[in-house]
Amino acid sequence: MKVTGIIIARKKSRRLKNKMYQNFFGKSLIENKIKQLIKSNVDEIIVGSNDLKLKKICKKFNNKKIIFIKREEKYCDEKSTTPNEMIKNMLSLFDTDIVLWAHLTNPFVNEKNSKKAIFSYG
Repeated sequence: MKVTGIIIARKKSRRLKNKMYQNFFGKSLIENKIKQLIKSNVDEIIVGSNDLKLKKICKKFNNKKIIFIKREEKYCDEKSTTPNEMIKNMLSLFDTDIVLWAHLTNPFVNEKNSKKAIFSYG
């Protein structure tokens, strides 16, 4: 059974500028969430974004289970696409059995929570 951790992050946050790069205890929110997923029981981590700067951050981890997917602009704008359309699009870009949707804006949902959720579900 393949478990995939998903992080989505759009380039231009509407409410908080550069939200994914905001510092949280010495790391950006995006780096924090990637590190948490690396420590969890996921088989792969997919980071979907329209920000190519994030692709470089993913490569910095030098971890083969981290995959960056460039999202189409229309799926990064809640004015032109509904959340359900965005989720459907993201899920169509890879194959897995179980999805762990990881929000980078929830830094206290950590690898222990993820492991527990995967164990409970699986």
